[in-house]
Amino acid sequence: LNNMKTLEDYNLKLKELENEFALKKSNLAKKFVFSNAEYGIGDIISDNIDAIIIERLQCSVTYGIPNVVYVGVHLKKDLTPRKDGSRVGIFKSHCSEIKLIKKAI
Repeated sequence: LNNMKTLEDYNLKLKELENEFALKKSNLAKKFVFSNAEYGIGDIISDNIDAIIIERLQCSVTYGIPNVVYVGVHLKKDLTPRKDGSRVGIFKSHCSEIKLIKKAI
């Protein structure tokens, strides 16, 4: 910090600190979300609209609150994949209830 002679030096160091903080904040949110996820890869879940087989978990931060997003193959009512192969994300924060239909083996 002793070699900050100009405002440009200050701004560069500030930007470096902001980037470091943003990365640490993102990593903290991911750790929190993934350690509290109720379901895992291979589980079949449904909300009030869609059913999926989970392929991956993602972290979403909305209004400063980290939440899990379960992403996977969109299933039909008979729990077979749709012909179009579409993928859907089920956001824990957006639905009143997520139901486990089948636990992965």
